[in-house]
Amino acid sequence: MSDTTQDVPNHGLEKSEREQIELVENVENVKATNEILRTDSYLDNVHVRLGWRSWMVVGITFFVNLTLVFVVVAAGSVIAFIVRDLGHPGLAGWIIQAPLLMQSVLCPIIGRLSDVVDRKYLSAVQLFIGFIGSIVAAKAPTMNVLIGGSILIGVGLSCLGIIVAIPSEVLPLKYRAIANGSNFLGGAFGGFIGQMGAGALTTQGAHGWRNIFWIQAAFYLTSTILMLAFYFPAPPDYGKMKLSKLLWSLDPIGSALFIPGTTLVLLALDWTGGTYSWHDAHVDAPLAVGIVLLILFCLYEWKGRDDGIVAHALFKNGPNFPLATFAFGVEGWIFYSAVNSITPQIALNLGWDTTSWQIAIRQLAYYFPTMCFSVPMVWYATRYKELKGPLILTFTFFLIVCICYATITPKENHAQYAFSVIAGIGQSGPLTLILALVQFTAPHAFIATASGFALSARAIGGAFGSAVLDAIVNGKISSTLAPQVSEAATGAGLPSGSVPALLDAITAGAGFDAVPGINATILASALNARDWAYSRAYRLAWASVIPFVVLAIICVIFLKNVKELMTEHVEASVEGPAAREDEETSH
Repeated sequence: MSDTTQDVPNHGLEKSEREQIELVENVENVKATNEILRTDSYLDNVHVRLGWRSWMVVGITFFVNLTLVFVVVAAGSVIAFIVRDLGHPGLAGWIIQAPLLMQSVLCPIIGRLSDVVDRKYLSAVQLFIGFIGSIVAAKAPTMNVLIGGSILIGVGLSCLGIIVAIPSEVLPLKYRAIANGSNFLGGAFGGFIGQMGAGALTTQGAHGWRNIFWIQAAFYLTSTILMLAFYFPAPPDYGKMKLSKLLWSLDPIGSALFIPGTTLVLLALDWTGGTYSWHDAHVDAPLAVGIVLLILFCLYEWKGRDDGIVAHALFKNGPNFPLATFAFGVEGWIFYSAVNSITPQIALNLGWDTTSWQIAIRQLAYYFPTMCFSVPMVWYATRYKELKGPLILTFTFFLIVCICYATITPKENHAQYAFSVIAGIGQSGPLTLILALVQFTAPHAFIATASGFALSARAIGGAFGSAVLDAIVNGKISSTLAPQVSEAATGAGLPSGSVPALLDAITAGAGFDAVPGINATILASALNARDWAYSRAYRLAWASVIPFVVLAIICVIFLKNVKELMTEHVEASVEGPAAREDEETSH
């Protein structure tokens, strides 16, 4: 009996100890979670001396941004010439759409993975995949193979969420505009080199565009080596985790809804650009399913969990995250579709420039103001700790340029240079400041996730804009170009039997001398009709952007100022403990 009575309290003591241990573990987990999700790290206002390691990392991310923007701009600016070589104009949009789709789908997921596990090796692997894709594209014998290479290039492009987060976490919060300004300047130089290089290489011959992808391959490989050799990040905030907990932290349910939903929506939108009509099942089915999946994704992120891809902590300090993300999507629409794709087409199809090199020179009116005006934008934002005013100004310039292009005529050859300058000024603000605003909403443990989601919104805006603008332009051209050119040419004396040959020559941009019965008067009349058909199509495309720019301006107006967040705190210094000064700064 006595032995039995002694077993009972011992058993009770063991149970009590287990409960106490579980309670302690739960308390520690809550503390760790609260530390990970904290949004007031800016209060740790301890100065960190910035040495060569920090600035080396900023320089590396500058070069990687140059690489990633070169990828999009170089090929996108010469699509018309690639089509002349490989054909299949209905598929040509995928040269841009494929990388943007991969970025849209993978950027938030990859950003989340880098927050939890690793930034260095993850980004290096993606960049190396981009290197392989560039080689595939350079050797592509057909449009389908080129698109396959573009998909691999897009895997490299999807590391952008990691790349833009790195300088923001290794520099003090007060320099976050500088960090993103450096990223932007890298991208701007990449766009400049891409535009000029693509123009110069394409003029070398029908296959000159292939050298663009060889240059991409070199950039990708160099970026991979730099990341591996010189970037040594601090351990992630999450520490070591069990595999099950690691997988759950990556938001598998949200990812399973977001990836196919985004893919199907963008696939449907791209198919409307010429492959299928809006009422075709190839468009309706994936569009409907994709929208349903994205709605379910939003509901799950809202009610299903609070620490997923769209963590609730991003909304804790106000509406900046959704407002800035929407404005970023509009900026992506304008840049990827209107500025980067439609503007070169305007110069080519209105007859202002006839070679890719001439178009590249014309685009300098955009790139120089973009680079030059970004510097005072960053200086003002850092000096006065004010990001909202410059964004209102630059989005207003976007609105002005949209109105200008929405009224363009074939005679505004020289005026278009001024339009490009205005567009360049407008571009100088969003990429330098919107990402900084998004990053200020995020705990450090979610900084690449937030950056990746914002960049995904920008890429979705670009892909959506490209699909919509291509559909508008192609639809308008297909219904007006042939009838108007035929009417003008036959009215000027061209035999009706020569009209098909004339239309073929207009499509190819050459061979007018081989059209039977043509003369200078007939050709001038036909080209004038062509110019007006294209200008009306481009007017309609640009006009469709105006309502969204207005909404973006409204969003920016309601942004909350972040002056109090711009402190000395460094969230992930690469300088080591010796660089931290013990005393708090007085500012």
